Amino acid sequence: MKPILKKTLIHGGIILFFFLIAAIYMAPAFDGKVIQQGDTLKWQAMSKEQVDFHDKTGEYTTWTSSMFSGMPSYQVTASPVKSVFYKIQRVLNLNFLGLSGNVGILWLYLLGFYVALIAIGLSPWLSLLGALAFGLGSYNVIIIEAGHITKAYAMSMMAPIIGGMLLILKQKKYLWGGVLFTVALGIQIACNHIQITYYTMLVALILVFVYLIYAIKDKTFKPLLIGVGVMLVGAAFAVGANARTLFINQEYVKYTMRGGSEITVVPEDLYKDGEPKSIAASDGLDIDYAYSWSYGKGETYTLLVPGAYGGGSGETVGTDSEFYKNFRQKRAPLYWGDQPFTSGPVYFGAIIIFLFVLGLFVVKGPERWWILLATILAILMSWGKNLMGFNSFLFDNLPLYNKFRTPSMSLVIANVTMVLMAVLALKTIFDKENPVDKKKLNLGLYISTGITAGFILLMMAFSGSMSFSGAGDVQMAAQYGAQWDAIQDVLVKDRKALFMSDSWRSLILILLAAVSLWLYINKAIKQSGIVIGILACLVLFDLWGVDRRYLNDSNFITEKRVKLRPSETDQILDQYAAQFKDEDYRVFDLSVNTFNDSYPSAYHHQIGGYSAAKLRRYQDLIDFYLSRHINTNVLNMLNARYVVTPGQNGQVQVQRNPDALGNAWFVDQYQLVEDPNAEILALNELNPADTAIIDKRFASMVQGKNLERDSNSVIVMEHQKPYNPDYVVYKTKTSKEQLVVFSEVYYAPDWRAYIDGKPADYFRANYILRAMVIPAGEHKIEFKNEAPLMHKLDMISLIVSILFIMVFASGLVINYWKTKGK
Repeated sequence: MKPILKKTLIHGGIILFFFLIAAIYMAPAFDGKVIQQGDTLKWQAMSKEQVDFHDKTGEYTTWTSSMFSGMPSYQVTASPVKSVFYKIQRVLNLNFLGLSGNVGILWLYLLGFYVALIAIGLSPWLSLLGALAFGLGSYNVIIIEAGHITKAYAMSMMAPIIGGMLLILKQKKYLWGGVLFTVALGIQIACNHIQITYYTMLVALILVFVYLIYAIKDKTFKPLLIGVGVMLVGAAFAVGANARTLFINQEYVKYTMRGGSEITVVPEDLYKDGEPKSIAASDGLDIDYAYSWSYGKGETYTLLVPGAYGGGSGETVGTDSEFYKNFRQKRAPLYWGDQPFTSGPVYFGAIIIFLFVLGLFVVKGPERWWILLATILAILMSWGKNLMGFNSFLFDNLPLYNKFRTPSMSLVIANVTMVLMAVLALKTIFDKENPVDKKKLNLGLYISTGITAGFILLMMAFSGSMSFSGAGDVQMAAQYGAQWDAIQDVLVKDRKALFMSDSWRSLILILLAAVSLWLYINKAIKQSGIVIGILACLVLFDLWGVDRRYLNDSNFITEKRVKLRPSETDQILDQYAAQFKDEDYRVFDLSVNTFNDSYPSAYHHQIGGYSAAKLRRYQDLIDFYLSRHINTNVLNMLNARYVVTPGQNGQVQVQRNPDALGNAWFVDQYQLVEDPNAEILALNELNPADTAIIDKRFASMVQGKNLERDSNSVIVMEHQKPYNPDYVVYKTKTSKEQLVVFSEVYYAPDWRAYIDGKPADYFRANYILRAMVIPAGEHKIEFKNEAPLMHKLDMISLIVSILFIMVFASGLVINYWKTKGK
């Protein structure tokens, strides 16, 4: 058999094996079942308005009216991106088979890591082992269950990006390294999870920095400069083809919670006398909010022992557990770490941690150092508020870092680097062309076994002094009152039991792996393939067993059960609306977590909703007037026609608000204010039916005009069927110029106004709404969400995608002719 055919069959067989692994794990998907993914269900609710409109018209919208009184929908749903990398990703994730939400994710984890390891020169069998170790890491599987789909796909491209870089910098294969780097980076950016791309960029910078140090030491600048040049060209293609994804986010983020705040006052200033309390304006998230999900320092032990901190906040327990014996429940709040709650631990595998430590002793060259530095950085960043000196410095000084939250997510870096070091350690041990002295290998093996196994034994020995009580226990203590002490005693027993059983489990796995390697190093086993097979089986057994605790067949349900249906509240609202002939109104739902629940948005326009990137000014409105102290005048100007409150016995109460101001209204007067601080504070005493608060930046729009209200003036919204969130129409009839306020959220980058088809000026009023001076007579007022930047960026994405295809095709032709005779 020809070598190239043999290689092709091996690679093809392994790729098929990956599909089988993913298919077996996600077997219920082939019976038409779906994973009950929390974030996916939230997305279905928040996107329903746009999806329904697309189903009826074939058109896409860039605005949603269903949440927070209206907001851009870039982060929810939009038209397909005109990027070649988006198209490639849709093929690789098995979307054409309808498996993109389950099998496709796990398959791409495995495939991506395998391709990366093959690219840097590992054998197919070692690459298979590394792919299994990465793809089945607990965090990777847990986020599938949670529905963090875009994050998962972005993570699957981290290793191929690094593989492309090493192919360029280490092996000097500029064409194929450049192709792998560009395609993987382009796909990752197309996945639109910028935080994962940011972490990948940090790893890339560390890698290049270490190679620069070696280039200085070895005086080999030219290959480094060529390699960096290739990567810059590749990055330009990846960024350019995803221009819409990146730059529309760049524009939008300035107006969101992640873009900071203009105001320097706080809600408490409304309810006290004297000078307002001053806080610093910011250009990013509040650090306390951003660092809410910080991994505990001790909790990092879960990388080695999965159940060390109780697993998840709803950990599955057996019938022999103390919790089940006492309460007859199979899910217990066993997690006792520093985070508010968690679905499960970040566990890389005991064998992988052992091999990582071994790699620090046997792997030489730049790989040892950039992998070590990236791993240390990832762990320190994951500690967030638990290492405040270091992480507050990063938050304040590292560019763009204050736009992101959930520091524990940085462990995705360590997941890649630790597995990579583990397989590089094995490559070093099995390398017959450049053999390492047996004494050095044995010494490294003894030390790494002693460190990892010894640390587990030490933790077991000191477990008696641990509290087995965490941050979540404080909340549960308040919930259960006098019963809590007895409940906690039960939980502590199960936490201790899980700690000990998983510690023994990890210890045994490490010892089995160490013995296998010792037998090979000392020639008792002469075939490396046997040891690789043993380690692959152990890794598969280890990670599969832990993963099934958090995602198994019980997580799959029939598609019918996850289909959105109107709730009882929705039905009551529809009955009221029909009775009073109400159209295009909003609902203030206090029967749910108002500003952290997207489900009510599926069928009615809400004052609340769910979004991690809501408009900053709307969040200010929530903080000042819609959460701790509810201002009815603010609700009225937001057209909150119905208020839903929790009643007795789980029943909700729906009340119609007769004072809601409707979709638009004329006002008698306006009040100019100096700045955003005055703007937000002025709402406290505002009667929005009579007066508009206007920032002095818009003074030229109203000054010098007689805008006294004409009581005979009329403004009416034309109700659309089907409702189009991107288009709003009003008819007006006035005898003189009038100042009108629209109960529509102001977002100037996308919305354009027209009077009788001609462009017209509008401005912001009442901190968040739109306002306009209407000329006398009968007129048609239109607001159109034209999203001009998005359409320009679409064209750029298309052009760069075509250029990339042309350059790639030319590279293949040139490479073919150069190698034709070889």
